[in-house]
Amino acid sequence: MITKIIHQIWNERKENAWIFLELLAVSICVWLAIDPLFNLISRNSVEKGYDAENVFIIDLERYKEKSRKHDTTFEGYGNKGAAEKFKQMLQKIESLPEVENYSLLQGIPGAWDAVYNTYIVDSTMRADNKRISTNIKYYRCYETGNSDLFATYGIVDAHTNKIIEKEKGRNFVYLSESLAKKLFDTENVIGKEIEEESGIEIDSYRPKYIVKGVFKDIQVHTFNAPEEFAIFTDELPYQYGYLLSFYNLNIKVKKGTNKAEFERKFRDEIMPTLRGGNIFCHKITSHTDKIKQLEKERGITNKYRKSIILSSFALLCALLGIIGTFWVRTVARRQEIGIMQSMGATRATIVRQFVTEATILATIAFVFAALLLIQYVYMNGFAEPIGFHGYGMKPIGETLAWRNKPVPHFMIVSGISYLLVTIISIIGAAIPVAATVKKEPVEALREE
Repeated sequence: MITKIIHQIWNERKENAWIFLELLAVSICVWLAIDPLFNLISRNSVEKGYDAENVFIIDLERYKEKSRKHDTTFEGYGNKGAAEKFKQMLQKIESLPEVENYSLLQGIPGAWDAVYNTYIVDSTMRADNKRISTNIKYYRCYETGNSDLFATYGIVDAHTNKIIEKEKGRNFVYLSESLAKKLFDTENVIGKEIEEESGIEIDSYRPKYIVKGVFKDIQVHTFNAPEEFAIFTDELPYQYGYLLSFYNLNIKVKKGTNKAEFERKFRDEIMPTLRGGNIFCHKITSHTDKIKQLEKERGITNKYRKSIILSSFALLCALLGIIGTFWVRTVARRQEIGIMQSMGATRATIVRQFVTEATILATIAFVFAALLLIQYVYMNGFAEPIGFHGYGMKPIGETLAWRNKPVPHFMIVSGISYLLVTIISIIGAAIPVAATVKKEPVEALREE
C-alpha cells in the first residue's frame, strides 16, 4: 500500500507541490517556535548544585552622608566602633530562632552577578609543569561569627556528597569540580595554590589563595548548566565597612518555618532595629522571588512570555493553514473518493490512505526543512560556536546542559517539531476526508 501511495504522490506531483511547499514552510516555522520553548523547559530542569528553598536575601545599604540618619562617628578607615556595631547586627540576626545558617556574600547564586578575574597556577602545582593563566568566575564570601555559605546553600563536596565543612582563615578558595580539574589536571588539589594575576605585589610578593575544598559545579546563571566556578572566603574586613553595602546577607531558615510569616516579621519588626554603623538592612526577599524579580527587570520574563505567545500562535496558524489546504485538496479529489467507494473501499480505508499520503508528504517536507535548519543554526554560530569568549564566556555548547549542546539540541527539537508537523498533517487530512466519505458514492460523483 505504501508503494502504491508513493507512486500516486509522484504522479500527482504538480497538484501536491503546493501542499509540499506549505508543509516545508510549516516545518521551519514549527521548529523555530519549539526551539525557545524547549530552551525554557530545559533551563528549568537543570540541576542547580545548590538548595535555595529556605533562603532569604537581605540587601544591605549605607546611609549617605546627606541622610539625617548618617552618623559621622562611624566613618573612617578602620573604624572600630562601626566594626563592632556591624558585628552586633550580625549576632542579632544569627540569634533569631528561625535562622539556621547565614552568610555574607558578594553575589546571589543564579542571578548573573558573579565576578570575573584572571588567576595564575604556577608550574610547580601541575604534573605537566605548565604555568597557566585563565579567567575564573567567582563569588567572594566574608566569614563572620558562625556564618557558613556552604551550609546556607547546601553546597556539597564533589567526592563525599556531604555539605562542605568550611575553614576559617584568610586567603582560602574553594573550587568547583570542573574548575579544579581544569586548573590542576588532578583530583588531589587540596592545599594547592592559585594567585591573582592583577593582585597587588608587596615586596615582590603577591597574595596566594589556598585550595580548601572542591564542590560540585553550581548553576551561577539561571540560563546555564552548572559550570566552572570558585568561592573565595576571607575574614570580614571591618576597616572597609562602607564596601559591605555591596554585599548581601543570605539567611537560611529552619525547615518547617512559615516563610511568609518570617518574612513579614523580619521586615516589620526586626529589620527596623538592625544597624551596623552606617550599614542597615534595606530589604528582605526570598531567593526564589529575588531571581524572578531580576529576570523581570532584565527582560528575561518578557522574552519567554513573548516566545510562548508567538510559538502558540505559530502552531495554531500552522494547524488552520494545513487543514484549509488539505480541505481544498480533498474537495478536488471527490470524484476519486467516489470511485473508491463504488469499488468497495471502506470509509476507514479511504481515510487511512489520505492520512498516509499526508504523513509521507510531511516527512519529505520536514527532511528538506531540516537541511535548511542545519544551515540556519550553523550560520548563527550554534553548530559551530564563534564570537567573543572573554570574561569567562564560552561557546553555547560548553556552557549549557547536554541537551542544549548542538547535536542533541537539534535532534530533540527536530524530533518534537516533526511529531507536531505530522500530527497537524494527519488532523488536516483526516477532518475533510472523514466529512467527504460520509456522502454516498453517487452523490460524490454527481458533484463532479
